[in-house]
Amino acid sequence: MPLRIPAPSATAAEIVSRARMLRRGAALRRTPTASHIGGSERLRKGRRPFSTSLSRTNAFREEPPVSENAKTNEDQVREIDTKHGKQSFRPSVPSKSSSSALRATTKHKDGRGASLAVPVKGKIEDKVELVKDEKKKKPIHDYSVRPTTYLHLAEEDDYAIFKKYPTVTSSRVAQLTSANDPQRPKRVSMLTRDFIDDSLYNPHYGYFARQAMIYSPDKPFEYSQIKSPDDFVNEWSSSYKRYDKILEKKPEDPDSIPQLWHTPTELFQPYYGQAIARYLLLNYLVSLYPYHDLVIYEVGGGNGTLMLNVLDYIRETHPDVYARTRYNIIEISGALADKQASHLLTKVESQGFSDKVRIYNKSIFDWTADIPEPCFFIALEVFDNFAHDTIRYNHVDNKPYQGYVVVNDMGDFEEHYSPELDYWSERFMNLRKEVLPDLDLTKVRGHPLSTPPFLRRMKAMLNPLAHDLTAPEYIPTRYIQFLEVLNKRFPEHRLLASDFTYLPNSIKGYNSPVVQVMLRKQMITVESYMVLQGYFDILFPTDFDLAAALYAKICGRVATVATHSSFLEQWADLDATTTKDGENPMVSFYQNAAFMCT
Repeated sequence: MPLRIPAPSATAAEIVSRARMLRRGAALRRTPTASHIGGSERLRKGRRPFSTSLSRTNAFREEPPVSENAKTNEDQVREIDTKHGKQSFRPSVPSKSSSSALRATTKHKDGRGASLAVPVKGKIEDKVELVKDEKKKKPIHDYSVRPTTYLHLAEEDDYAIFKKYPTVTSSRVAQLTSANDPQRPKRVSMLTRDFIDDSLYNPHYGYFARQAMIYSPDKPFEYSQIKSPDDFVNEWSSSYKRYDKILEKKPEDPDSIPQLWHTPTELFQPYYGQAIARYLLLNYLVSLYPYHDLVIYEVGGGNGTLMLNVLDYIRETHPDVYARTRYNIIEISGALADKQASHLLTKVESQGFSDKVRIYNKSIFDWTADIPEPCFFIALEVFDNFAHDTIRYNHVDNKPYQGYVVVNDMGDFEEHYSPELDYWSERFMNLRKEVLPDLDLTKVRGHPLSTPPFLRRMKAMLNPLAHDLTAPEYIPTRYIQFLEVLNKRFPEHRLLASDFTYLPNSIKGYNSPVVQVMLRKQMITVESYMVLQGYFDILFPTDFDLAAALYAKICGRVATVATHSSFLEQWADLDATTTKDGENPMVSFYQNAAFMCT
């Protein structure tokens, strides 16, 4: 029988007025404009929330994607996928026990609807609807229930509530929404990764689709004229003044509140991009030149700054290689894809790059073209926004239960758990055992199973509101899918990835995410990922040792892991970013990040 945990939804504007109920004393995060002490503060970007699509496991099982006859349109300079999520990377396949399918209908203002077949277990009478809130009667949310509260006595049987609503994926929800009617789904259930993916990447109300804004300085900082890293932070903070009017918008209209975040690519341009270019050039010249062209694919290109810095450096230092260079950006955000295309036409340093660059406005998980040629695949600060699934373990036999988010009639969220794992969750659990055969989860610090069973059972007995399940573990199922895409579509790739190994102020659980939103230039964190879709950044830390082992297993290539500082010490021009006191902020900042490369 599935178990559930209720949680309310909340808008960004309601955080201010309902702070006690929403986040139970969540601490304000240090903003980029705050003072930097000795260069030791761990800086990070503030990015938006994100959710991944999946289907209910005890209703049906998903199989791995197979599409041998996929169509390609790689000849387009810029491919715009207006039907985001048209092709789900994880097709829904009914299990042997499922013999019926529910015909769901989405209602719009004009009364017309788009039908959707959702495989479910047994006969269900309810409809899947993306329901608009009535103007006269606003739904009443139960803010008295905290996100971490366990419900002991439910008004309805847990399983009845769980099976009441059909399960949909984030890709299906993206199909049913439109720019003119961007309503969030109600009366549905979604796997945790689908809910997070929908929150971050829905093309109409997702975090990255609403107001994607990345900090970029007017001009590169002159480090030789800066006294110390503290002075560098002061100059960096002063450059934020041009964003003040935008960031100081009042939260009465949450949709107008921009989310400004920063990356090392922008902060240390062009030197950070030049370090990446040196890595690409050396590996290309040693192993591929002159038999193959230098082909680069970047996922999540941001403002396009890395693209400009890399191409500019190659053009200046190796014009013969530049003549054989092709740069491709795979960008899910339409706003950022537009900005990248604009920079190709307006930036002085980008003159002559237009014939070298192609921008694909689509998700990497919707990629269908086979790229048989050798290429370099760049993923900087991408893994942190890969959606995860939640797993809790039974206190008695340590059996895993998979989490779902049920969205009720009022639009509030409840967390349910099923003892039946879906294909991707079960695949991760099996792969982890294969690549780390000596791993004993009971000895992993912080893991839910690290607490002795008798202590867990005793805590459950003393707490009458607790179910017999442990705290959650967040598993990187979306990362597994990403590796499958690399292995299948880019068989000759070489990966260069960077992301965070640790994130402060994360929610409760093992490998848990940070859920945050920026209001009036202050970063506010909350205690649950079950928040109103599109208003919060949801980002996860990356266990690079496990990530490298999984990469070797799926892609058949050995990956090395290096700290952020050691990678830059090897490939960057350190003199260019050294301040007068001999410190180097590009190396000393982002100490909670690492690189993985092949």
